[in-house]
Amino acid sequence: MNYRDELLRAFNITTEDLTANRAGRLGAAQQRNLLRSGNWNVAAAALICLLLGAIMYGVASRPLAPIQWILAVAMGAAVLATGFVYFHRTRTAVAEGRVECLVGPVRAGSRGRSGSYLSVSGQVFPLPVRPSYIQQGAAYRVYIAPRTRSIVAIEPAGGSQ
Repeated sequence: MNYRDELLRAFNITTEDLTANRAGRLGAAQQRNLLRSGNWNVAAAALICLLLGAIMYGVASRPLAPIQWILAVAMGAAVLATGFVYFHRTRTAVAEGRVECLVGPVRAGSRGRSGSYLSVSGQVFPLPVRPSYIQQGAAYRVYIAPRTRSIVAIEPAGGSQ
């Protein structure tokens, strides 16, 4: 398996997706991946909302005072709203189907528990794969879904590697 195939597998995409990216479009697997990501955002927001409610209920003295109810509802609404904003962004990105390409040397790294990042053309993006897949300082074509600012594919900028 060559390096390009390893990257395709790491991103869970096919050569057809990469061909679509070169034409400025999202591939079918990338659309599914983005939709799945949006669904997980809503599910995570709902789970966080439930956990906040459980913590509030477990810690606060009963009966709950009106301000406690107001705070619980406000926190829950903020978390759910954030989840739905990300959900809407992923749906819009898929409907739009557009991909932007940034080309240049990259730098990948890890921010501890914050996850991994990739820097290209003066911009920084969350990296959805381990930084070890990326050759530091090498030139890549990095395909971005602009609505979500997420990397959907990466390929070496030179000939096939």
